[in-house]
Amino acid sequence: MTDRDWTVYDRADLRGGFARPRTGGYEVTVALDGMHCAACAARAEKAVAAGAREVAVNVATRSLRFRYDPAATPLSGLLAALDRSGLEPRLLASADGADRARRAQRLSLARIGVATICAMQVMMLAWPSYFGIDSGPDIEPLLRTAQLLLSIPGVLWAGWPFLSAAWRSLRDRQLDMNVPVALALLAAFIASAVRTALGSGELYFDTATMFVWFLLIGRQLEGRRRDKASEHLRLLASRRALTAQRRVGPVVETIAIDALAIGDIAIVAPGDSLPADGRLLDLPAELDEALLSGESRPVLHAVGDRLLAGSLNLGSSALALRVERLGDDTVLAQIAGLLDNAGRAKPRVQRIADRIAAHFIAAVLALAAVGAALALYRGAGGEAAFGIALAVLVASCPCALSLAVPVALAAGSARLAKQGVLVANGGALSALAGIDTVLFDKTGTLTRNALLLRQVLPLAEAATGLDADTLTGIAAALERGSRHPIASAFADRDRGLPAQQVRQLPGAGIEGRVDGRACWLGALDASPVAIAMPAAAELRADDTVIALVVDGVAAALFVLAARVREESATVVGDLEQRGLRLELLSGDGATAVAAMAARLGIARHAARQTPAGKLAHLQALQAAGHRVLAVGDGLNDAPLLAAADVSAAMPNGAALTQSRADLLLLGDSLAGLPLALSVAHDTRRRIRENLGWALGYNLLVLPLAMTGQLPPWLAAAGMSLSSLLVVLNAQRGSAGPTPPMPPMRPVLP
Repeated sequence: MTDRDWTVYDRADLRGGFARPRTGGYEVTVALDGMHCAACAARAEKAVAAGAREVAVNVATRSLRFRYDPAATPLSGLLAALDRSGLEPRLLASADGADRARRAQRLSLARIGVATICAMQVMMLAWPSYFGIDSGPDIEPLLRTAQLLLSIPGVLWAGWPFLSAAWRSLRDRQLDMNVPVALALLAAFIASAVRTALGSGELYFDTATMFVWFLLIGRQLEGRRRDKASEHLRLLASRRALTAQRRVGPVVETIAIDALAIGDIAIVAPGDSLPADGRLLDLPAELDEALLSGESRPVLHAVGDRLLAGSLNLGSSALALRVERLGDDTVLAQIAGLLDNAGRAKPRVQRIADRIAAHFIAAVLALAAVGAALALYRGAGGEAAFGIALAVLVASCPCALSLAVPVALAAGSARLAKQGVLVANGGALSALAGIDTVLFDKTGTLTRNALLLRQVLPLAEAATGLDADTLTGIAAALERGSRHPIASAFADRDRGLPAQQVRQLPGAGIEGRVDGRACWLGALDASPVAIAMPAAAELRADDTVIALVVDGVAAALFVLAARVREESATVVGDLEQRGLRLELLSGDGATAVAAMAARLGIARHAARQTPAGKLAHLQALQAAGHRVLAVGDGLNDAPLLAAADVSAAMPNGAALTQSRADLLLLGDSLAGLPLALSVAHDTRRRIRENLGWALGYNLLVLPLAMTGQLPPWLAAAGMSLSSLLVVLNAQRGSAGPTPPMPPMRPVLP
């Protein structure tokens, strides 16, 4: 229990962020972090019973959904009651897409229920015909009429998603899997209805209702697989803070999240999610970052660390952070946007499968007509010809073929998301399985994102009148707001000097006016003026040296030290064991790049690489037949990542780089690369198995259906079983254990 003030949630201007309008009030969903069992669920229901309606508790997700009327019962009273009961309530942001998905799920289950009842009853009524039993002139018409009445909801309502989708497909002059499904359903239903009216002829109501039931079950299983794949996106959306506590002097006020501004001091209570990206102040913090990075264990941050919106404060004390990024600029929003885009994108392998399915549908329609014509030619009669055409349509419906690729890719993407690797491009997994070369950037990729300022070397103090502290402050002003690793070396040296007209020069430094002076900061070799290394410099092989030029005068050199990532050597070794060609491309000097390559065991390396140079090298590799994975984080890596066959970016890199990346390593660790490769190969196997099974099944059943050896009802069962096996095979890949990382190998000194 806390003493938190919940009255802010009674404000009408905030209600749209967490409540959905409903008849007679609003519906809200509350996460209950203190709920662990059925007894806790009962306590939650009791706490809100006085003022809430339609209360639904989900122990598995630790959530409570209810409706309330703000005119009769303030939401703050219900939340306070939950808080007093020890259940630690946390309002979840309203997600219209998730709400629509729940309604669609309920409707889908209702259709399955109707289809189940109708199919069972129709088959019970049709059983005499299975054994050639004559029910008699009085009973037979009743059985036929009852089957017709039961088939109307079982086929026309439960099967409406397939009928309407087929109509849209034909209206757009396209062929998809719904066309043969709808044709088979309507043919079976209409023919059977006509024969019921005439009082003679074989009925196919049992085939039609059972076909609908099998199709709905298969679609339900596929939907569950897709829902699991998109669960990460819905959970990210729910982490969006609705309000913020802002400290102004000695006063802490609760405000709408939209009122928070960059530079404000935000206070985050224990159990709350961070409302914005910012720097930690005052005290160390323990955060839950599982959704953002895949790290399941709490992460301890020191004062000065950068914290991410959506992280949960697990500590026992409130934490303070200085706001740096808000709204769509936060890492949380960018990840959610990338996930949303990835969910809409259709990868190349899926487009190929869809084209194959479209041609296959046309072939099935033709084969159904050919099978019926052959039956008539053999003198089998119209009854047998119709049965053959119906069996061909049902048995060869390309449901499994259409599902083969998307369910496998969704399963692989969901598996990686749980481990902190975001698949931002739907086709990345299928392409990743075919790469043979990996190109690494150095700073911020193989090394830690944060560089250390090890030495400041003033060069012309007499001429410029600037001491070491001022020169460092100028560099900090130029790098202010930058996410490049170099900026981190100056973050704590910022003296607040005014900087204007600052612009990045990809591969050539940064320039601008600081305190009225024209300044340039960049690599020593790229300096616009000649600079000699002073004797006082204490350089190591892998140090990075950058120069500062003020008003056209070489003003200072800064020696920056890089920290090699703990996992870099292990990842490099793992990739080498897979037989991949590894190269290091960096804009740093030759000495630093060669030293880094030697420490990690990378044989091929190149220094002083401009964006154009990196791109040209990549294109040369691709022209030689190599398929390349590029890994980077800086602004100058964006062209390289955009042109690579597959690209991966670190989470703290430039936003432009991340927007070009196919994979985002949310955990700020290269360890996700071997995992992504393993999952990619596993996904490719699943796709091949699924496509092989779908095509093999159709080649097996087509001859049987065309020769009349496969009755329509058995064809419906076989087609649905084929689709079910495809879905289960994809789930088998996603449920497998995470491939283990090889033992950590030491970085060479």
